[in-house]
Amino acid sequence: MNLFVVCSVCSGAVVAGLLGLRGAEFVRSRRQQGFRSVLRRRYLHIVMAALAAGDRSVPRFPLLRRAGSRLVLAETLAGIVSMTCGLDIGLLRQVVAHYGLDRWLLRRVRFAQGYRRARYLALLAALPVGEEVPARVVRYGRSRNRYVRFFALMTRMAAEPAAAVRRMADHAVPFSDTEVAEIMTFLRRGALPVAYEPLVASPSFNLRRVGLSIVRQFGIEEAEPLLLRMVGCEGAPVLGAEALRTLCALRRPLVRPQVRRLVGRMSSAQRRSLMRCMVRNSYSPAALQSLFDEAECDYYRTVVRSYKRCLS
Repeated sequence: MNLFVVCSVCSGAVVAGLLGLRGAEFVRSRRQQGFRSVLRRRYLHIVMAALAAGDRSVPRFPLLRRAGSRLVLAETLAGIVSMTCGLDIGLLRQVVAHYGLDRWLLRRVRFAQGYRRARYLALLAALPVGEEVPARVVRYGRSRNRYVRFFALMTRMAAEPAAAVRRMADHAVPFSDTEVAEIMTFLRRGALPVAYEPLVASPSFNLRRVGLSIVRQFGIEEAEPLLLRMVGCEGAPVLGAEALRTLCALRRPLVRPQVRRLVGRMSSAQRRSLMRCMVRNSYSPAALQSLFDEAECDYYRTVVRSYKRCLS
């Protein structure tokens, strides 16, 4: 009985100790988050005030020697670059160079693994970094982690925009939808000035995907002949389907021989997905009669009704 009481007391003490440690860690984490939030607002105010004043002198950032402060500054600068179009990055480049943020991030990349490494590479891709950075991230393009490979590519593209098209063409893995969206973020900011025609006409799968995304984003109706050529190409059904969706996004007429042939080769699920895309882009049911059978047209009308709202 005494042994049971001793074991119970010891177990209770261990549980209480673990709960105390957990509570202390929670309090410490909340304090650290609060400190970083305050510091992020302070750093943002300093940078925006310097940009508004047009002063080329590098501003001073308080508490930069404190743990985590350099990461907060890097995230603040990356956020400003990512959310601003046509920004003069001269001052930000000076800040990055003066405080060695690119070198600090490269050290973090070197010792991190997996998604944490990809996160640091994403920060490097958003910052105006030094000339030595592209060469130092080349090896991460061979990582087994897809996100590390992609953000290593983005870092090199952002640092060397003139070579961006070649870098995308050399990327061995087909871009996912998320990765194409990330590239489009750079394009919308003017960080990667490329023309859509060489991309859409390129033999590279990745370049054509990016080119089609550019056409959709900017509503380039002049690309219609190129899109119809891709729709009619039987050797690339995936890109043909994406080109057809791009025509839908541009709201171009779809009663074309190339479109009929491609739709005829699609599976039932693909055809229904295409019809939902057409509904989103306001195609009338009459436009479908030469592309789909009567049962599919009934499905289309059902989807159209689901988009409508009664006003009373």
